[in-house]
Amino acid sequence: MLLTPDRYAETSTEELLTEASLGRVGVDHAWINALLARDPEDTAAGLVAFYDEMDEEVRIDLSAELFHILRALRSTAAIPVYIDLLHDAEDDDPTEIYEALAELGAAAIDPLLEIHTETGPESQANIEFLLAGLRVEDPRIDHLLEERLASDPADAAINLSLYGRASFKPLIEKRIAALDSAAESYAHDKHELEFALDQLSAVTIPDTPEPFNILEHYPETAPPVFDVLEPVEMLAFLEHPDAETRRLAVESLGNEKLDEAETAQIVALAESDPDITVRAQAWQSLAGALEDEGVKAKIEEKFADADSPALERAGAACALAEGEVTETLIEGLERFYQDPATRALALKAMWHSLDRSFADRFPPHLEDGDRDVQRQAIWGTGYLGVGHAAGALEKLFDDPDVRDHALFAYALSCPGEVSRGRAKGLFKKIFDLAGGLSAEEVEIVESAIDQRLSMHGLDPVFHPHRH
Repeated sequence: MLLTPDRYAETSTEELLTEASLGRVGVDHAWINALLARDPEDTAAGLVAFYDEMDEEVRIDLSAELFHILRALRSTAAIPVYIDLLHDAEDDDPTEIYEALAELGAAAIDPLLEIHTETGPESQANIEFLLAGLRVEDPRIDHLLEERLASDPADAAINLSLYGRASFKPLIEKRIAALDSAAESYAHDKHELEFALDQLSAVTIPDTPEPFNILEHYPETAPPVFDVLEPVEMLAFLEHPDAETRRLAVESLGNEKLDEAETAQIVALAESDPDITVRAQAWQSLAGALEDEGVKAKIEEKFADADSPALERAGAACALAEGEVTETLIEGLERFYQDPATRALALKAMWHSLDRSFADRFPPHLEDGDRDVQRQAIWGTGYLGVGHAAGALEKLFDDPDVRDHALFAYALSCPGEVSRGRAKGLFKKIFDLAGGLSAEEVEIVESAIDQRLSMHGLDPVFHPHRH
């Protein structure tokens, strides 16, 4: 039975987390609020237990989501999770984790001190840093910082700057005077301690932190993560009460190899779903079944049915474009192109056909105000190799809503020799034009260049194991 938002309140914390980690529910306001509405300490304990049991095989790593919910709960039970996340942060900015600990205030002192007594010297130094960052005056913290000042003045200077207590200034001045000027670390220790003195002279203790607004980090509604689901799971969502969820499910199924019975379910959806957008998408998703003469006949019948809604007929045209591009299909696509309501689907069908006679249709829409039309124009420019539009694609690198699409399309279509030897040079060119690339964007560009090579009958360079 599908887990829908109306059942979240009666669903256990463990099941809510499990379903999200499997991608079967989206992390959105309803999911988060269902967790926050429960007993805070019980919920925090459940979140920590789930975090401890997560392994590398999980479909979706919920570490960030668990951190955010724990932060919203302000539970001291979260402290071991925060410390573990700090250890794993590596090059990531740990500021959020420090802020989450600071928000716990005095409540965090005892748990941190307990961890301090149970851990080794290196970890003790880290715990002292966290205690200082709480900026809560406590004689036990004072004692630890004084001991650190005696044993490691440079490290202590950082902690004292964080702690922000002017009462430590005489101790720091005394420690500076006691430094061994012949020691190798003298200059460094003196500099750090003097910097701490300056900080303590200027420091102001901040007010109590504002409550953490977790909902700002997540969408109001989010669908299941269909990319990680198995076809049998996707098929179950064809009966979901929400039309957009059904549409996304059948869209994802269009990328899967389906058997006759599964294909029949999509045909049934295309013919009878109450929502026109779902029906239109279902017709599109039958493209992989064109070899089935019975299914193909149904698609052709829908395309030719002048009494059917144009959106459904355009969806059927998208499926037919994956096969033979006939004059009748071309004429139909041109009609759908002229209608703003079906223009995006017409452009999608045109580039899916890989028929270069449609190439001129795409560049005029690269800055279209309709985002769906614009995205199809970008993809069409890339897949049909419209090289003269490379400059227009490059301008879209500055638009965060379509940057990923533009990078992919540019890598597919920009003018230049297509050869394995030029692949890395093309990557460097795009890297520079784009002002650098994130890790995700590197993957996008490399995949596009490999696909460009494949379309010219050449072996990939960046990810040969995928082909």
